[in-house]
Amino acid sequence: MVPACPMRGVCALVLLTFVNGCATTVHRMDGDFPTPAGVARTSCEKEDWLVVSPTRAEFVDKYGVKSQTRDDGVSLYRVGASRPVAIPSLSEEMGGGPMFLRHSDAVKSHDTKQVVAGGLGIAGAIAVAVGTVLFVSAFSNEPGNDVAVNPGQAERSRAEAARHVFFPPQEPKEDVVEMSGRYNQAVRDRCERRAAP
Repeated sequence: MVPACPMRGVCALVLLTFVNGCATTVHRMDGDFPTPAGVARTSCEKEDWLVVSPTRAEFVDKYGVKSQTRDDGVSLYRVGASRPVAIPSLSEEMGGGPMFLRHSDAVKSHDTKQVVAGGLGIAGAIAVAVGTVLFVSAFSNEPGNDVAVNPGQAERSRAEAARHVFFPPQEPKEDVVEMSGRYNQAVRDRCERRAAP
């Protein structure tokens, strides 16, 4: 039987592995850009409604020391949220197309590395726990393979921006507002149909 204490350590290490990449470099700025559909009026609409807001993105250098900031981006937020919705997750609902494909492709490499690093971290944590339980320290001293594949801060900041922020000139704010307006109107229509007797 495995003692509870090492298993808590495994869980903490697994959580740390995934939280490590969660520090955000994307920040919502003040103000919103109204869409042609206006604002959400009912609780049904507020569940799925998208708000277009100016968003700042920081791009960290490969050493994690300096960063460059862009304040010309826009992101999509749920009503009342401060964290943007991931652009690739909206592709199907918003009609897809090259814009969404571009964002999806830009985050694939980062996500693959993060999953591999997380898997190696979990495997390492389990090996440490088993080694502790069996008093076999030789197996718990393996070098940390996750360093080689874990995405660095620079890659993480680029992936975070690609996942959440539209940037001009390739993705003008006006196009994002119009696209979001169509999406919000579809949300309104769906809610009105649901409410109809």
